[in-house]
Formats: sequence, C-alpha cells, structure tokens
Amino acid sequence: MHRLRGKRSAVRGDVAMATPQELLTHDSDRQRFHNILHDLRNPRLRIHNPTTKQLLRVPAEYVVDRTMGMYSNVNLMAALILSGVTSVSLTPVDVSSISADKRTLANCFNLLAELCMTINALNVMFTTYILLAIAAEMPSTIYTFLSKSEGLTFIYFFATFLSGILILVLGVLAQWLHGDAWAAWTATIATGTIFLTSAVHYGYLMSVLMPIQYSGWGFFASLNLFWGKEAKAEAARQGRIIASEAESHLPLEREYREGVRDEKLDEVVADLTKLLHRALPEAAEERISHISQQMANEGLVVGVLANAARKDAKLIYQVLGGDDVNFELRRGERLAVINELLEHE
Repeated sequence: MHRLRGKRSAVRGDVAMATPQELLTHDSDRQRFHNILHDLRNPRLRIHNPTTKQLLRVPAEYVVDRTMGMYSNVNLMAALILSGVTSVSLTPVDVSSISADKRTLANCFNLLAELCMTINALNVMFTTYILLAIAAEMPSTIYTFLSKSEGLTFIYFFATFLSGILILVLGVLAQWLHGDAWAAWTATIATGTIFLTSAVHYGYLMSVLMPIQYSGWGFFASLNLFWGKEAKAEAARQGRIIASEAESHLPLEREYREGVRDEKLDEVVADLTKLLHRALPEAAEERISHISQQMANEGLVVGVLANAARKDAKLIYQVLGGDDVNFELRRGERLAVINELLEHE
C-alpha cells in the first residue's frame, strides 16, 4: 500500500508540475496559436475582440483570474443595465392614455425597453455560466479556451455596446412622449452630440494608448477614423511584444516560433543575460530574462554585437531600438549596453 501511495503521489506531482507545453500537444491547438501570434504581429483593422488574444501573454499562474476578470466586467455591466431597465420594461407606457400622434413613439419605447431587458437578462445569465465554467479551468486548458473564444463570445461584448445605445434612445423617446417640443429637440441634439463626441474621443484615446485594441473596436468607437500610419505602427509594435511574451509559454513547435532556435540557444541567452546584468544592474530580473530571450530569438549574439559595436556603434544603437524588434530598451539603456559591448573581449 505504501508503494502504491508513493506512485500515486508521484503521478500527482508530475501532473501538478506539468506546464502548458507538456499538457497541450494537439496539432490543431498549435496551429491556432501560431495563427494568433501571426495576427498579433500583423494587426489588421477589423471587427473583433483583441483582448482574448492579449490574454495569451499572461503567465499560467494568472491567466485564469485575468480571464474571469474580463467576463466579470461584461457580466457586471450587463447587470447594471438590467437593473435600470427592468422597471421600465415591466411597467410599460399605457398607449391608450397617449395622444394618437404619439402612440407609435410609445409602442417603440415599450418595445425597445423590452428588448434591452431581454438582451441584458440573457447576457447576465450566460456570462455567469461562462464564469462558473472558467472557475473550473486550469492554465493547461484556459489557453485553448482563449484561442477559440474570440468569435464565439464576441456577442456578449457587443450586447453591452448595443444596450448602451438603447438606453440613450429610450431617454430621448421619453422626452418626446412626456416633454414639450423644445425639450425633446434639445434632448435629441444634446444626446447625439454628447454620444458622438464621447465616441470620437474614446476612439482617439484608444488609437494613441492602445492601438491594438483600436484595431478591433475602432469601428464602433469612431468608424476607424484614427487608424493612421502611426496607429498601425504602434499596434504592430505592441503586437510583437505581446506575441513574444505569449510565445514564451504557449505550446508551440520550434518551427512555429519566430527567430533563431538551435541547440546553442541556452548558451546564447546566458551570455546575453550576463551582458544585460552588467549594463543594467538596476533592471528587474524578469525584464532581463525576457529581453535576453527575445534578443536571442532575433539572432543577436554577444560576440557579433561586440564586433559590430566597435565598427559602428550607431548601427547597434539602431538595431537595439528598431521598430521591428520584440523587446524594448530605452535610449539610456541602449547606450549602457553599447558601452558594455565595447568593453567586451
């Protein structure tokens, strides 16, 4: 019995220590991850939810909580809208008490209130079920869930946007039903102006701060108005960083990974880590590890970098800070690395 318990404990230990790379080995999963990483590195302007792809960068110990947080926000927003519109829907306007010229508006008001309540009641119910299901997930399977969920769960995110629009329309209709003409026109113009201003401001905000998010939601915010050259370049830069971080723990075959992968990779990474520790003594260990790994993926080797720095330090400065790299070094950090390379023997 003691031997059997020992074997069972060993098996449990192996499973507990297993990484996503060990547990997810299906070819279709690998191919799907590969396609997602390609999309992140080459962002396109289209209607989608980029957040599910971005969550693939989250380490295994946090990914379940972060995924639950995303759906919890949708669930909470739908619940708040539901609590506000339920009383309106369950006590509809008495059409018979409305003048004949406003009965069409009254019927529209009642219908839209009912639709808004139905949409959000279902949204709350099904996102709650999704949250319950995610609570039972482990990192070994949540990455597959995220890779498949973008199109399948997009409807719940869109429903919150649609519900917000319906609330605005209901407010305007209420003014036309119960207010004077001047108040109704003022409410209509003011609501439309505030909505357009807020949407355009939000679109601009996202295009500057989080352009990779704008690539998916830009149509709803500002009809893709701010998807210019700078936004595209920044979205691609962010996408490369996200993809490289996701690549470090997703179950990918070597041929699916970008950059240099050979039997000497560990040695190259170790040399780069030592170089960065000397050049950037105040940098966090996790950041040093990430940058050295990505530099190795780009084919950057300490010896080659040192020789090139002696010949043309300006070239190395550009190489370490180019728009197409998967790591980020600030200007002063690049200079510190170059100084260390020049002293390298």
